[in-house]
Amino acid sequence: MVFKTALSRQKWEGLLACTWIVLIDILLLIWMARRPVDATKFLLIVLFCLSLPLLAHLAYRTWSIFTLEYWVDRNALTISWAGIRQIVPLHTIKRIIDGEVQDLSHSRWSHWPASHMRVGRAMGLLNLQMLATQPLSACLLIDTGNEILALSPEHKEDFLDVIQERFELGPAISVRPAREYTGALPRVWWMLNNQDTVGKLLMFAGGLGVFALFGLLMIRFPNLPSDLVMRYNADGSPEVIRSKSALFLLPLMGLMTWVVNGLWG
Repeated sequence: MVFKTALSRQKWEGLLACTWIVLIDILLLIWMARRPVDATKFLLIVLFCLSLPLLAHLAYRTWSIFTLEYWVDRNALTISWAGIRQIVPLHTIKRIIDGEVQDLSHSRWSHWPASHMRVGRAMGLLNLQMLATQPLSACLLIDTGNEILALSPEHKEDFLDVIQERFELGPAISVRPAREYTGALPRVWWMLNNQDTVGKLLMFAGGLGVFALFGLLMIRFPNLPSDLVMRYNADGSPEVIRSKSALFLLPLMGLMTWVVNGLWG
């Protein structure tokens, strides 16, 4: 049986924020396409690239809160969101606490718009994971002994009744606690979030170097002659003359190397 989460306006706020960022990015792209290669165009590219990680973060959090739901069968309670499924066998549930628990943690800006999908903290409760759309005080706390899950089903009484009924029926098959990733995007997101600090710093430094190459070239580009000598023969005479646009081959090669070795690798 599937239970939806309690209503929350944050998912609509997240969707609105994503829409605004997409519209702004479209305007930036139009502006970039109409400008010649210069420092202003480079600044527009920087703004556009900076908006992409923000858009990805907000889109993923919005997707998470839109798709969050709870499945109950005679084998397990399954919490599903954004291509991820957390399986909690019913026989591992030790107790269920119905709200009135004070949240000692604080939601950070990075948690928005899914502010209640994060690690929580409460007095006397260890390994508290919030997978809800409501504050901790309004959640049901599922205690498995190893961790505590804070959930916010829309109809609490029906949710508790179904769990009790399915538990009394007994499991049809044996299942183990697990977290499954049902799509490629959740796996990639998990890998990025769990990458070591050194790896993140190296990726950032590589990307910064590529941007520096593009920036230096684009700032100086308007003052360069339209045609440049790329190679001389043994006599010192020009052998290969190309448009100055060919200078972008070097930073483009750097960008491809960074993407393949840094992001893809």
